[in-house]
Amino acid sequence: MAKAARPREVVYSTLKQRIVLNEISPGEPLTELGLARDLGCSQGTVREALLRLQEDGLVVRSGHRGTSVTPLDPAAAEEVLDLRKRLEMRGALRAVAAYGPEARAALVALRDGMARAARRNDEYALIELDMRFHAAIFRLASPPVLEQILIRCMLHSHRQKLWAPGHRRSLARTAERHDVLIAALDSGDGARLAKEIAHHLDTIVELAPPRARKGRAA
Repeated sequence: MAKAARPREVVYSTLKQRIVLNEISPGEPLTELGLARDLGCSQGTVREALLRLQEDGLVVRSGHRGTSVTPLDPAAAEEVLDLRKRLEMRGALRAVAAYGPEARAALVALRDGMARAARRNDEYALIELDMRFHAAIFRLASPPVLEQILIRCMLHSHRQKLWAPGHRRSLARTAERHDVLIAALDSGDGARLAKEIAHHLDTIVELAPPRARKGRAA
């Protein structure tokens, strides 16, 4: 019996997760027919998902050459991270003025969600919550037109982080690192928040000591 067609959002989300987690390797070619067969959906649904992933910058579609996963380039990744840092730091200086109890409650809920995802060892759920956390701070006082640029930068930052040889930060520690950002917002000091965001992003990749790099940490 043929598989039932899967909703468009599920197909898009499934492919996005696989690419962000590098389960589909950078540069790997993708075919609509192969993906449709794998995901139990129509080629039209796959085509729509690939168009959305192209908008995210996660795939490249080039006519007769077909579609492939966007390659990871350390130099380009550094530029993306630098752009992300500049966006978030500038936003931080304005965010503290718009920060209040409702915004704090939303951030704490996202932080608690990260802790739960860490306990489940659900790396992708933690990534999505992390992105929502940073976007929520940015959204406090930044133009909406810039948010999609930030989201795209965050997607590529996470892909590059997970691809980095020797990256060994635990999921629980990843969640805990957001506490200082909430504390900086609570202080009402925009310069302090900008400084904490800069440190947060400068240390996005944590390398294990040389002797510990042989095995993949949880």
